[in-house]
Amino acid sequence: MKGLIRNNFYSMENNIKISFILALFTAIVSFFVKHDAFIQMIIAMQLCIFIVNVGTSLHADVVSKWNKFELTLPVKYNDVIKAKYISFSMLILFGIFMGSITVIYAYVTSVFSNVQSIFYGYEFGLTLSATTAGIMYPLMLKIGTEKNEMIIILSAIAAVGLQVLLSAVLTPLTGEMNMKHPLVGTVSAAAALAIFVCSYFVSVKIYRHKEFY
Repeated sequence: MKGLIRNNFYSMENNIKISFILALFTAIVSFFVKHDAFIQMIIAMQLCIFIVNVGTSLHADVVSKWNKFELTLPVKYNDVIKAKYISFSMLILFGIFMGSITVIYAYVTSVFSNVQSIFYGYEFGLTLSATTAGIMYPLMLKIGTEKNEMIIILSAIAAVGLQVLLSAVLTPLTGEMNMKHPLVGTVSAAAALAIFVCSYFVSVKIYRHKEFY
């Protein structure tokens, strides 16, 4: 299992470094633009910026023929997929860590006037990253990585659509269609995590029946 996880990160190593640089750059930018909405956007972006590396990892596996070789290892199909999802979870945690740098700065310098705005940044970022990964991986596993950029974009659009849909459904409880309402953010994040977990079982089923050429 550890070897599988290490291989996932080896295939994303350069891209993860770039993601850290970009996340740090956005944190530095927040030093100069002191506004609640901007801080929210930065935190959400920092949570999402790492998950796009999923496409890189899968494409690297195809190019290197690793996806064929791993079938010969003394591991179960479940373990192969589980290693992928553990890697995805770690990418999201990287984003949370980088978002925390922005939060700490915002707290120390008191650049935000509403603590809820910080929570919304995390909730929105978690909704985007977990939903995107949960939709993206099974799709790429099923149809291949040749159009991974398009799949990533469509997955991100679906993630945003999820929050829009939930904000509409929860209108009777929130009083209006408000994506930034605390209830909408909490329910969206919970739904995204549920999609992520369900995605694991879907991916296991696809992997069991997939033919690697």
